[in-house]
Amino acid sequence: MSDSTSPQSGKNPAADIPAILRLPVQYWRQSMAAAVIVLAAAGGYALYGVYQKGQIEKAESALGAVVVSKTGAERLSALEALVKSAPAGARDGINLEIAKTAQALGDFAKAATAWEAISQSAPAGMKTVAGLGQATALSKSGQDAKAVAVLESLAAAAPKAFSMTIDRQLAVTAEAAGQWQKALTAYERMKADGNVQNASYIDARISALRAKADAAPKADS
Repeated sequence: MSDSTSPQSGKNPAADIPAILRLPVQYWRQSMAAAVIVLAAAGGYALYGVYQKGQIEKAESALGAVVVSKTGAERLSALEALVKSAPAGARDGINLEIAKTAQALGDFAKAATAWEAISQSAPAGMKTVAGLGQATALSKSGQDAKAVAVLESLAAAAPKAFSMTIDRQLAVTAEAAGQWQKALTAYERMKADGNVQNASYIDARISALRAKADAAPKADS
């Protein structure tokens, strides 16, 4: 006589485990595979970070060597070659040196290009400084209208602490470009700010520019 409590032939013991508890057992292999992939990716990313750091340090070391060993046009050529192969994290420093070297050589077109490159990737404060540098270089290369466009973009987005500096440069540059209304607007903003030391000069410029803007309303585009 067989025992009625003995396991039935062919019965699957796993069937007695609730479904929600069987899932980890059934899919542990897939879970382990996913974990391995994640760990491999994390390890690869970490190694890439170490590689990038090494490349940046290498580029910065090369920059120091160029600055110490070369001057003038030779330095500029070496810096231009270096920035092409440098990782993104090192380019701002190299472009800053390019801008300084190019300006010293009177090559304001190259200086403007270097400042623009910095402004596209630098943090907010440095982005504004780079924009001011770009505008100055453009103006010195005879491209006052382009400099005005750069300064107007800065005026719309730069931190408040830079407002007076930007407006001062915008006023002078717009006047040099013959854009009377834009120069007038910049001077008026400076006066409205109230924190000016040469109020009488600003008043004089406002009066002169208002007369020019009224006489030639279509000249300022």
